Amino acid sequence: VFVYCAAVVDLSSQGLQKLEPSFTCSDETHTLILDRNQIMKLDHLERSPGLQQLSVAGNRLVRMMGVCRLTELKVLNLPNNSIGYIEGLRDLPHLEWLNLAGNNIKVGERVQRNGSLSVPGTFGLLITQSDCLQSSQVIEQLNNCVALQHLDLSDNNISNIGDVSKLLALKVGAGLCLVAFQSSGDPGPEQHMDLFFFSLPWSCLTG
Repeated sequence: VFVYCAAVVDLSSQGLQKLEPSFTCSDETHTLILDRNQIMKLDHLERSPGLQQLSVAGNRLVRMMGVCRLTELKVLNLPNNSIGYIEGLRDLPHLEWLNLAGNNIKVGERVQRNGSLSVPGTFGLLITQSDCLQSSQVIEQLNNCVALQHLDLSDNNISNIGDVSKLLALKVGAGLCLVAFQSSGDPGPEQHMDLFFFSLPWSCLTG
């Protein structure tokens, strides 16, 4: 069994199609970056339960259930994949940053155009949406992430995430941004996890 021992393990652009059963990060590893590969499933992550930051941007993911055992996660960056629905978040109480932009998440049917969402704790901020619908499944997953501060679901086929009243940590400011349901525009380069340009204060996690 090969164990990755660095604090930050970056396996971006390695042509990976899957994680082998023996894939293991050491207790020292807090960040795993698998961007720009061909990974379809997040298998065998349970061998690295101490991960705090995971990025699998620009892969071929269709499911995200594999994150469910990473109970220490604070950052989950999965933009530009083919994920069909939100799952695996029930046991992630420390999650602060969730980026699922540019996936294939579809919930329910369109019932309204140009709706808006008022988010508690954001001084009455209204988030404009391209469509508006209620999704109990999405809310059920997200409401378990009580520490969530940043949520990006742009460039999907979701609209109103419904009642986010339990997500009191959601906020705008201090380098954090809530992005809701934009239907146009190309994903920006900030969606790739970068230790110098990512918007979360990495220093607080790296010591």
